[in-house]
Amino acid sequence: MDQARADYWGALREGDRAGALAAVKRIRDAGRTHLEIIDEVIVPAQERLAQCWFSGEWTLEQEQAATSINEGLVHWLCSFAPAPPADRPLVVVATPDRQELPALVLAEGLAASGYRTTFVGGAAVGTDLLRQVLTRKPRALLVTAGRTSSLAALKPLLENVRATGIPVLAGGPAFGGDPARATAVGATAYAASVAEVVVLLEQLPRRLPTRAPEPASPAEVEAAWLAEFRHEITPYVLRALAARHPFAVRPAWWAELEEHVEHVLGCLASSLVTGDETIMVEVRDWLTQVLAARGADAVLVQDLWELLAVPLRGHPLARVHLAGSAPVGGTTDGGFTDGLATSV
Repeated sequence: MDQARADYWGALREGDRAGALAAVKRIRDAGRTHLEIIDEVIVPAQERLAQCWFSGEWTLEQEQAATSINEGLVHWLCSFAPAPPADRPLVVVATPDRQELPALVLAEGLAASGYRTTFVGGAAVGTDLLRQVLTRKPRALLVTAGRTSSLAALKPLLENVRATGIPVLAGGPAFGGDPARATAVGATAYAASVAEVVVLLEQLPRRLPTRAPEPASPAEVEAAWLAEFRHEITPYVLRALAARHPFAVRPAWWAELEEHVEHVLGCLASSLVTGDETIMVEVRDWLTQVLAARGADAVLVQDLWELLAVPLRGHPLARVHLAGSAPVGGTTDGGFTDGLATSV
């Protein structure tokens, strides 16, 4: 088992899908169940590779390739599991994240507990989830989110689901272990594990009183504006950062900076819709550590916060959430005003 686990990790490090499959087959042939392989091999490997990226040991491409292998093998392993009886309650499991592994693991855990599950992930959440809920009428919707920047986009979707009376359970690292974040985006309750989900499914009524979505608050209006214009804000910020930090040769980590800026903007929107300003403190500290591990100038995060304040003029709540998390010694007055679309 130990050698097969080591072989599996080595295959992930090399992006060797065939090698990873061979290692998992050996473990399965040795008598391990699909759930045991997921819990003892794949989930720990996913946590380890995420740390390798965070520390700068792995590139983003390596992390994404290894994650894809892990997800594919979870699908493969789950194909051997017996299906729950057709008369068992159905739970729709969904994630807005590109990385679907945590949601897949939750779905399989629910299946092992006797629930039928159907999975909606990635981009399909915005277009397919409500249709799935309306047509299949599940016992509940379970949403898991790994990235805090996804919470703002979840709110209108979950409120529409709640309007049907179907319970909505939420979990995942994006909620920071705080049930208040879950209820703020429209969930009925927060669950930290499969066991807690099962308990809630036994306790909650099959249908809740219907509740029409409420009109958007000023904070939600600003969050929606951020979502609409983030593709204009991001390149402006990147150009301004490049002007402040010229390089004869761009470092490798610069290629990831666009996604980091998008993530910060998403976290700002999530901070607004949940009313939780600690989200911005968390993403500031996270980005500071990520860039430090890659040898970036420590002032880069401070500059980013200052530059983000420029397009937020006219959006006072967003500026308050941004200013409250500004790095020590930084300001949110902004310094560049050129290069940004006038619609922003």
